[in-house]
Amino acid sequence: MKGVLCVILFLFPFSLKGEANYGENDHRFQFSVIPIAGQEKVEFEILIKNNVDTPLYFEFPTSQYFEISVTDPSRHEVYRYSKGRFFLQALQTIKIDPYQTYRKVESWNYYMNGKRVPAGQYTVTATLLPRKLNDKPLSNQQRIVNKVKFNLPEENPVIRNVKVEGSSGKYLITGDTKGSNGTLYYIVEDGHVEYMAEKPIKTPGGQDWEHFKIEVDIPKVKLPTNGTLLLNVYERSSENQIRNNYPVILEKFY
Repeated sequence: MKGVLCVILFLFPFSLKGEANYGENDHRFQFSVIPIAGQEKVEFEILIKNNVDTPLYFEFPTSQYFEISVTDPSRHEVYRYSKGRFFLQALQTIKIDPYQTYRKVESWNYYMNGKRVPAGQYTVTATLLPRKLNDKPLSNQQRIVNKVKFNLPEENPVIRNVKVEGSSGKYLITGDTKGSNGTLYYIVEDGHVEYMAEKPIKTPGGQDWEHFKIEVDIPKVKLPTNGTLLLNVYERSSENQIRNNYPVILEKFY
């Protein structure tokens, strides 16, 4: 399954290093963004980690706590989180308890002005926008900026609109497929351990998009305690090579 493992590494660009500047004397918190690039959208996981043994209170001038922007290899902006959104113009406060982490996830569907952007390496810049921290003004806003590069994949020509329902080992995966020679295949793994061996599913195999369904049932005792459970659905070529793999996150375990 080397081909599938390569795609898993492509899907989760955690090894790509982002750089955040928190100021020389303030290490009370860590602000970061983790991009998780799937076939049809990228999820941006925003994290604010309290590194000290006292609560942190972040005060914001509006209900916009952060800004997210994405630029292409030429540094042209292709996505901005706040564009077209409206935010409450009133003070807001986030409390983060000692050694706890605030999490927020936003997503982008790879479209700009009604057209999907080309595959390639992009840069996401996340900026935290507090007015005060523990009732004291923040003067150096640049210290809470995090930049990370991620790979935006090619559009999958045979699989699209994949959705997942369920939790705790029981999942229903649905989507659309076309031109897959009448058979798709899938496995379930976490990048290290295989939880379900390869299984085939029959499809219409024509040139029109048709619906498919996959049911997954994994005993709770076999689920990972820390990691991400993945389903990889793909087709095989006439030479029996994996192609057009579509990785799907079933569930994250912490």
